[in-house]
Amino acid sequence: MQQVQDRIAQVLQTEGEVGEVLRHIQGTQGKSLRPLLVLLSFDLCGGDYSDDVLNVAAGVELVHMASLIHDDIIDDSDLRRGQTTVHRRFGTQIAVLAGDQLFAAAFHLFALAKSRAVSKVMTSIIQDMCIGEINQLLAPLSSEHGYWTYIRQKTARLIGGCCRLGALLAGSSTQEYVLQEFGENLGLAFQLTDDVLDYRGVDNKLGKKTGIDFAERLWTLPTIRAYRRGLIPLDWYNHDFSVIRSTLERERILDEVWQVARNYVTKASNLLQPFPTSATQQELLRLPGQIVNREF
Repeated sequence: MQQVQDRIAQVLQTEGEVGEVLRHIQGTQGKSLRPLLVLLSFDLCGGDYSDDVLNVAAGVELVHMASLIHDDIIDDSDLRRGQTTVHRRFGTQIAVLAGDQLFAAAFHLFALAKSRAVSKVMTSIIQDMCIGEINQLLAPLSSEHGYWTYIRQKTARLIGGCCRLGALLAGSSTQEYVLQEFGENLGLAFQLTDDVLDYRGVDNKLGKKTGIDFAERLWTLPTIRAYRRGLIPLDWYNHDFSVIRSTLERERILDEVWQVARNYVTKASNLLQPFPTSATQQELLRLPGQIVNREF
């Protein structure tokens, strides 16, 4: 992982004021779940480490970082992991271009891989991520079917793709889709817990404000289920945040959604059971629990 971080720093090394922007972005990085999944999946499938896997691991993190910059602009967020968001510090125009620069840097790294499939997989994933976000903005969803489609596109596809790329780079075509499914289940659990924590979380622990989904009038599984059961009105976003949050807690909707996340964690873990026991398998098995406990 340190080599991956070094590769990211190397790719983003720029002098002058642009360098200041990119250094700020690097300072808002999280725990790098996505490159970790590339490396662990690669190792699980018996890959021998090379520049290819390090470049791809660094590239998927750059894609994730770029998507967060754009998310923060759309959400008009003030904080990202406890630090001022890029558009708040440098302006929206610079933030958009900085996100684009990260995407370009990522595809430079993907293009270095011997397998052309890497760029093909990542292009498909980014298209899905963008389509999901555009659809959400054009026609905000209020049904469970729409919700599941959205979070698969927004979150699960990239996390699943990271696991698939690890297997692909290790030359294990038979395990590509098993690990992709593992990652997608992991991603669904991650998004579900994120949606709950938008109503339940503590700002300084999450490094961002709670209530963003509420302020953005974003239908997530807690509000969708609460509305369908007649617990909150159709215009719930016009009511006081604390009232809606109290309803979701009192009626145990947040607990219910958290349990759905746990079910996806179980599905993810079960997919790894057929693999031979190893330190890497055990590390991958620990990740689902860490996500539900929000250590990522």
